[in-house]
Amino acid sequence: MKKILYLNCFSGISGDMMLGLLLDLLGKDEINLFLKGLALEDYVVEVTRSKKGAISGMDVRVRCDEKHSHRGLKEVLEIIDKSEITTAASDKAKTAFRLLAEAEGAAHGMPPERVHFHEVGAVDSIVDIVGSCILMDVLAPERIISSPVNVGSGTVKCAHGELPVPAPATMNLLENIPVYSRGQPMERTTPTGAVLLKTFVDSFGAIPPGIVERMGFGLGDRGSDLPNVLHGLIIRAD
Repeated sequence: MKKILYLNCFSGISGDMMLGLLLDLLGKDEINLFLKGLALEDYVVEVTRSKKGAISGMDVRVRCDEKHSHRGLKEVLEIIDKSEITTAASDKAKTAFRLLAEAEGAAHGMPPERVHFHEVGAVDSIVDIVGSCILMDVLAPERIISSPVNVGSGTVKCAHGELPVPAPATMNLLENIPVYSRGQPMERTTPTGAVLLKTFVDSFGAIPPGIVERMGFGLGDRGSDLPNVLHGLIIRAD
């Protein structure tokens, strides 16, 4: 029987939503033991079971007072290389940041090596991406399938000013991925969420036939007409 992870992105996806979902699917309410090998300091990760609308799930928040958040790809890769994590998690994390650099570079007309990450170079985004790679390595699904992705609509304010949703870098990452927009205008899929989809997912489509072993929810930090959650299933299938 094959272990399949199905991601239901009906309300979009972000890095903290992915972290919360993976913890919930693993049946854990503590993440710091998984992050102890990460070569970062001066941050705290808070995990609580909370609700968005009527849905209960894991809410993961990264707290830090970092002022230096504009790292380049080389700096981020050095942090990953210094971290005491599995080779599989390290390789996935480095793949994710290279994809991010390529997407940001294409959006701003520069080579990936010259990109200086803003929001995604900060501690919270590094924890979201590397932490997700660590937890996914522990969960160890043999295949990952995702629904089409709700990207949201409207505009978003970021380090580059006010941008359309999906932001250009996010849209670059979502090329060849089925998307749609539903619900109140807001950014529902972030660059971090998009790159995790690009890094992890094998295919996109409906829930595959099989036996559901476990269900989980990772909570986002926004309120809207749709519950701001990432829904996931562990399915056993032939």
